Amino acid sequence: MLLKSIRLKNIRSYTDEDIDFPLGSSMLSGDVGSGKSTILLAMDFGLFGLRKGELEGTDLLRHGKDRGSVTIIFEIDGKEVEITRTLRRANSVTQDSGTIVIDGKQQELMPVELKSKVLELFGYSQEILKKNRPIFRYTVYTPQEKMKDILFDAEVRLATLRKIFSTDKYGIIKSNTKLFVSELRSMKRENEVLARDLEAKLAEKQEKETERERLLVLVDRCAIEVSAIDSALGSKQERFESVRKKMNEISSLRRDIARLESELRVKESRLPKIAGDLDDMTEKISLISISGEEIDVAALKAQIADMEEKKEKIIRENAVVSSEFRRLNSILKDGICSFCNQPVSRGDFQRHLDERARILDELKKNMDFINAGVTKMRESLSKGEKIQYEKRLLEEYKRQCASLESEKKSLSSDIVALQSEIGMLADQAGNEDEIARAYSEVQEEISAINRSKIAAEKEKARCEQQLFDTDRFLKSAEKEISEKRLAKEKILYINELMNWLDSYFTALMDIIEKHVMSAIQSIFNEFFQKWFGIIMGEQMSVRIDENFSPVIEQNGYVTDYTNLSGGEKTAVALAYRLALNRVINSMIESIKTKDILILDEPTDGFSSDQLDRIRDIIAELQLRQLILVSHEPKIDTFVDNVIKVYKEEHVSKIVY
Repeated sequence: MLLKSIRLKNIRSYTDEDIDFPLGSSMLSGDVGSGKSTILLAMDFGLFGLRKGELEGTDLLRHGKDRGSVTIIFEIDGKEVEITRTLRRANSVTQDSGTIVIDGKQQELMPVELKSKVLELFGYSQEILKKNRPIFRYTVYTPQEKMKDILFDAEVRLATLRKIFSTDKYGIIKSNTKLFVSELRSMKRENEVLARDLEAKLAEKQEKETERERLLVLVDRCAIEVSAIDSALGSKQERFESVRKKMNEISSLRRDIARLESELRVKESRLPKIAGDLDDMTEKISLISISGEEIDVAALKAQIADMEEKKEKIIRENAVVSSEFRRLNSILKDGICSFCNQPVSRGDFQRHLDERARILDELKKNMDFINAGVTKMRESLSKGEKIQYEKRLLEEYKRQCASLESEKKSLSSDIVALQSEIGMLADQAGNEDEIARAYSEVQEEISAINRSKIAAEKEKARCEQQLFDTDRFLKSAEKEISEKRLAKEKILYINELMNWLDSYFTALMDIIEKHVMSAIQSIFNEFFQKWFGIIMGEQMSVRIDENFSPVIEQNGYVTDYTNLSGGEKTAVALAYRLALNRVINSMIESIKTKDILILDEPTDGFSSDQLDRIRDIIAELQLRQLILVSHEPKIDTFVDNVIKVYKEEHVSKIVY
């Protein structure tokens, strides 16, 4: 990571300021309270956001302003990253969602999401991200007031270092091992409860297996008995079918006899009626007497029709002449022609009227003659039709007599045939009683066999159910016994595992942690002595003990840190900080913040000689980017770049 620039808007003493950070060593120079540390706090906020109890919104937002923001631009893995975070004042000062731009691609993220993204870019592993204190504090930037804190609380310091170097996992493993052993004891008790009646279950299983063998024999025996009954039942069923067939045949014969007897009764009852009908026909024939000559009815009907036609013709002619007569008579009375309106001659018209009267009289005579002839012809026709009817009736009576005689003869023949057939069928059905007895006997035998079969099948089903229940019990028992045996095996395994964990594993974790921490302590001590030697020379010696506490010796005596002068305390804290930076960067390969270091007022209380040695520190660090915050003018000559911070009317300004 290389820091390129930071822009502050309404952040503490800044209103709107851009600060560019070149490569090499740079110094933020200015008087106390000019706003140097504010730039670093703004950088902290831009990267990680607000943190309750550590970095609050009220610590950053300028008084009297409702909104503020920090934009930080840095390079990492060859990519330019720009992050903007904003502050807003309402009832309290809170942070809004922020933006991150990576190679021109912008994302808007919530504060927590943005922090996770930054930590991901820095290459901090998931294990490191879970630590209480961000590793950024111990590798890149520690605020001025936090620089010496790590030296005071040995317990917190050791716990922090364990977390940073992941050696706390051994303590966690030991704690988890105790919990695991406790859980193993609980599992052992559960398995002991499960396995305690194994022998009783084995004995019960043996007893049920013996019972199963007995039931298998009974089921086979019942199956044989049912099979034998089925065979006997089959034979009886065949006999029953034969007898039933004969019964059906006799029933069919009885139905045929009943049908024939019914038919015989009908025919026998018909004979007296036929005899009566013959007597009636004979009497009717004797009563018919045909007298007179036969008349040609058809010719007579033709003559009548001809006369009727002539009658119609006379009627039509009479109507015409009558109409003419009335017209001429009307003209004669009026004396004027109705067509031409001319006077007429009475003599001429009278002759015409007389002629029409003569014609009408002649037509009447012809009509009377025709009517008399038609009447006479109709009388003759009536006599002729009567003679024809009596002849037809006589012929019909004779035909009916012949038909009745034929039917009488046929009935007599049918009656004889039916009587013969009934007698023959009655002979065939003569053994009905014997067959009925055989039918009843076979039915009773089949019923008895069926009762035996039902009893045998019930017994077989009972034995099979007992066998099923026994098999189900044995299956369940086998499963339970397997579980109990497995429980016993688990008890043995758990005992061995608990013994190994208690006797070997916990001690092994102590040894591993001790060796790892010892190796880290050795490297740490080497770096600590190196940096302290550069700063302090040979005035005093230092080392790191097994608890990573600095031990200071002066004139052969161990001196407590609290008894040191201000410059000496700062030297110890700076050496400790630089050593911690080098150890972390060398042992955690994934982090991508190894090229930058920020030191906030690292020379507080230093003498002029000690300040001169800061030049050696800068040269020895060999970093691509080093940023120092100091109000010491002398350091200006040690660095590549100087960024001057000053205040003007309570507003911080930047000069390069």
